[in-house]
Amino acid sequence: MKSRPFFTTSPLIFRIAKVSRPAAKVAIFLRAIRRQPGSRKKRILFRDRANVLLDNELRFEKWVHPNRVQSEDWAISFPRAKPIETAADSQPLRVAVVCHLYHVDLVDTIRASLASLPRGFDLLISTDTKEKKSQIEDGLSSCGASRIVLREFPNVGRDIAAKLICFKDVLGQYDVILFIHSKKSEYASKLSGWRQYLFDTLIGSPDRVKSILASFAEIGDLGIMAPQHYDPLGSIGWRENLEISDTLCPKLLGERYAFNYLDFPSGSMFWCRPAVLQPLLDLNLTVEDFPSEEGQIDGTLAHAIERFFFVSCEVAGFRWVKLAGNPSPTPGVIDIGSINDLRRALQRPGGRVIAER
Repeated sequence: MKSRPFFTTSPLIFRIAKVSRPAAKVAIFLRAIRRQPGSRKKRILFRDRANVLLDNELRFEKWVHPNRVQSEDWAISFPRAKPIETAADSQPLRVAVVCHLYHVDLVDTIRASLASLPRGFDLLISTDTKEKKSQIEDGLSSCGASRIVLREFPNVGRDIAAKLICFKDVLGQYDVILFIHSKKSEYASKLSGWRQYLFDTLIGSPDRVKSILASFAEIGDLGIMAPQHYDPLGSIGWRENLEISDTLCPKLLGERYAFNYLDFPSGSMFWCRPAVLQPLLDLNLTVEDFPSEEGQIDGTLAHAIERFFFVSCEVAGFRWVKLAGNPSPTPGVIDIGSINDLRRALQRPGGRVIAER
């Protein structure tokens, strides 16, 4: 099973830089020539970008465990035609769906996706204008929710700010929460199917939802179930978010923890227990902490926080697991037919993004 690299710069160049930064500059220059032999302009761009990334990574090194263990990348797969076998009847869970719905043209899509949930969940929706609230209320009135709560929230921080601020006061009322949003990735045509991939993986059928809810009901330390990364994304890394992440680490990791490797629910849609968010909620973020919306595709506080959801889960004392989508980019897919199968999968070595120092 393939691993996802922690660093984005060549590991060899990174090791050289820790001994001699001038030598690393020479190595970057030579690599740029090899990568872009026919274009001086591209060589300069490559060199400059590599140097910036290296600066950030060297500064971030203090948050990397000296004996870090790279985990194998795996995900679980539930049966398609039936829910998983459970040991006993469990008490029904108090379920909420928290949805940041900025793009109101997706109301019908979201209503159709919510049809897989058992009736009686609470639907908590944030959007940025009164006009949108009215459209959303009309469009989702028959979605199967027992209660719909709509709140206005400024158009900053995308769905991340809305997750951690808008409904912070009520999240603790629920056993399990599904976080979704009206995701559009219009900056890259190859990502046009990303939103539907996330919806299908999380709530693609009633049987899938039953399996997910049964998992939370019977495994007390299960904290997050999130989709495996969408294959067209390519490599998953820190990208432009190391500098902001460096400011979050002392608040979330403190002196106790350091990173083994990086993994996170890319797209920021997932099922979770509210308790796993507590370390992030304790940051007491406000709307003013997030930059104004300018169509940024990376390098904002929201993008950095996205990379800390599994961290928050582990700091809070829970485990997380990724759900294989269809098709799955992961060679390591573990078929789960029962709760006991899932318990065994969660006992696999590794699978922890942080470790005690």
